[in-house]
Amino acid sequence: MLVLLITKIKTALRTTFVLKPQNIVRLSSYIFVIVVFLVGGGVIFYKIFHYLGTVEIIGPILEKRIISLAFLIFLTLIFLSSAITALSTFFRSKEVEFLMSLPIPIEKIFMSKFFENTFYCSWATIIAAIPLVWAFGFAHKYSLVFYPFSLVALLLFILIPSALGVITIILLVNIMGNMTRRRLRYIIILFICFLLVILFITKPTVLRVPYTADIKEINAYVEQLKIDNSLLPSDYLVRFLSDPFSPSSNRFILLLFTTALLAVTLSYWVALGLYRRGWNNSFENISSGSKREFSNLLFSFCRKLRIPYGVSSLIVKDVRMFTRLPSQWGQALIFLVLLLTYIISLKKTPYYFNIPYWLAIIAFINLGFTGYIVATLSTRFVYPAISLENRAIAFLLSSPIRLREFLSEKFLVSFIPNWLLAEFIIICSNIFLKSTFLFTLICVGVTTVYTLTIVSISIGFGALFPDFTESNPSKIAAGGGGVLTAILSLFYIAVSTIIIAIPTRRFISSQFQLRPLHFNDFIFYVIIFILISLVFSVLPLVAGIRSLSRLEI
Repeated sequence: MLVLLITKIKTALRTTFVLKPQNIVRLSSYIFVIVVFLVGGGVIFYKIFHYLGTVEIIGPILEKRIISLAFLIFLTLIFLSSAITALSTFFRSKEVEFLMSLPIPIEKIFMSKFFENTFYCSWATIIAAIPLVWAFGFAHKYSLVFYPFSLVALLLFILIPSALGVITIILLVNIMGNMTRRRLRYIIILFICFLLVILFITKPTVLRVPYTADIKEINAYVEQLKIDNSLLPSDYLVRFLSDPFSPSSNRFILLLFTTALLAVTLSYWVALGLYRRGWNNSFENISSGSKREFSNLLFSFCRKLRIPYGVSSLIVKDVRMFTRLPSQWGQALIFLVLLLTYIISLKKTPYYFNIPYWLAIIAFINLGFTGYIVATLSTRFVYPAISLENRAIAFLLSSPIRLREFLSEKFLVSFIPNWLLAEFIIICSNIFLKSTFLFTLICVGVTTVYTLTIVSISIGFGALFPDFTESNPSKIAAGGGGVLTAILSLFYIAVSTIIIAIPTRRFISSQFQLRPLHFNDFIFYVIIFILISLVFSVLPLVAGIRSLSRLEI
């Protein structure tokens, strides 16, 4: 096990630290993004916890509730991500096929892939959780001993849902035989629906502070906040973080350690008896036998729109490729559930003011958040699209399909779902925020330009930094080009939102001060917004086209 794991780590380090221009850019991008997330997130969380610490009675309880909800969400996300990633890591990997053909004990293969799977399903959670935990420690002025112990506790916490996700997928593969994409999709949808039903039945209002001076309602609200679930690992971690230097804190660290040890040991014994059998079963009836009716209908629809024959075939191919990769549609389902939760929370959140200035600020924050969602989805799903062609890129580039048609097809397939999702979010959220029709229309137009530009950035950088040797889209998106795509997309969203916000702020101020506002002010900022969007759109696409045209096959 250690030999396989050490070899994997050495290979990753060698790939990362080799002094090549692309690797230097990749490493610098990693360091920059991680530092920005850690410092920026830490500052924001520190301000929140520092303010709540000044609020009597309810402040400390709200602090505990915030970190409790955060780690409950982390627990669910890591479990789902572990189960989805495990299907590819343990049963759909060419590396596993090679290792299974060698005289290596099954437990060594399993443990090596287990730690690899744990890293891929939890690295984003670690980056989000560290500033949350350390900001909580800074706000409470904990000693320096707290921070390494909190990191150990966080790692123990991550092992638990990761092991449970692996156990779940191994059992499902053995019970149901070949775990097809359709079966796993149905299971995930049922699990998500179960969580949503619980959410609607319980009607959570833990973060809705009552707008009242009635002491009875306040006391009832405080009592509601004190509800804990002592059976979940997230509760062990929260209880340790709340009072890390009390005599009882050792008990919660011990509970985390023993629970993690039990989960990993259980996954080890399950794999020892069922992993090889499940791996063999996964090759039976590997074809899902899905009907071709949808593909034929999609192709006919594209032809009716007078899309060229070759481009229509590529559209059908990309749609089928997306449905064949559990890591793609599985994580897409998780994104959709989180977005649905966000929209529902906007409807359920009370607003105790009707001042247009503050409503506009909230609406612009929502507009920026929508742009952030589009940037995140594009980096994760659009950027890897060209690299996922793998060896077929040689066939495509030598085919009668021109390079511009190839990139146009990638752009079309990526833009339509991203645009529909972004418009759905912006329209529903503005309705729940009670924005005016004119402002909602402006947000719709801005979101369209956002989506066009960000998809162009992702397609362009995907063509500029392709990795045709990698078949895992998560690894492709986590590469240097993916990180640069995320940085540039977020920078564009920030700059564009500020540009659009300036004339809107002047318009609101003129309404209060009863002074006229010249129409030329709006035209000037709209032109700047369009020009910046064109620059961010055209330059990456042109660079990507030139890079692919010079590619040696």
